[in-house]
Amino acid sequence: MKKLYILLFVLITSTLTAQNREMLSYKLDDVVSLDVPKNFVESDTIVDGVQIRQIRFKTDTYNFIAQRVLFENEDQKTSLSRLPYDYASLIDEYERVIARMRYRVPYYLKNTTLVKKDGFTGYNLKFENDLGTPTYEAEFYLLNKNLYTFFYASDTQFNADVKTELFNSVKINTENDISQYLGKAPKYRYGYVLATYFFLSLFIIWVIIISIKIYRKKKGKSSIFHE
Repeated sequence: MKKLYILLFVLITSTLTAQNREMLSYKLDDVVSLDVPKNFVESDTIVDGVQIRQIRFKTDTYNFIAQRVLFENEDQKTSLSRLPYDYASLIDEYERVIARMRYRVPYYLKNTTLVKKDGFTGYNLKFENDLGTPTYEAEFYLLNKNLYTFFYASDTQFNADVKTELFNSVKINTENDISQYLGKAPKYRYGYVLATYFFLSLFIIWVIIISIKIYRKKKGKSSIFHE
């Protein structure tokens, strides 16, 4: 599975300023929607073979990004999927995401909190600058095969109320078929691989035997099993 942290820092480089604060609901995809101003930017890109979809906007005081990153290839066999398969494996995967984000975000990770949204488990991360001032907050959820991450950043006027309003506007469409546990346990994957090789070996042996019998029959020789 490719680990995705091409995440981001369009937060720093985004140039569009949302002057009109009238917000409207917008679908990032069939799974997630959120409130955005009228003049936002959306993009679909592929980086190192990884599909990334973004919605982003900024005001005079903050930047905001909603991002969907494909966490496992769509053509990956279900029987070999390394996605989380239970709550513990989901948390383990989240901890790896946090480790990468801690390395890439240019602030100090102050706090991590498990959160729930529409019945699904995610994480909220708070970052501070050298002065201990809140500067950056992220929240993410692994849904089906995608990691959905939401970033709020402000170096000058971090507004907790605005941040909360933006994060709360994120909705998960529970009418769709959504799961956080699409993977298979390691024991299952290993068993599947062994069984596949075992039956493949039997098939190859069977093909060899049949081929030999056909060859000997054509040559007018009796079966090797009756000599």
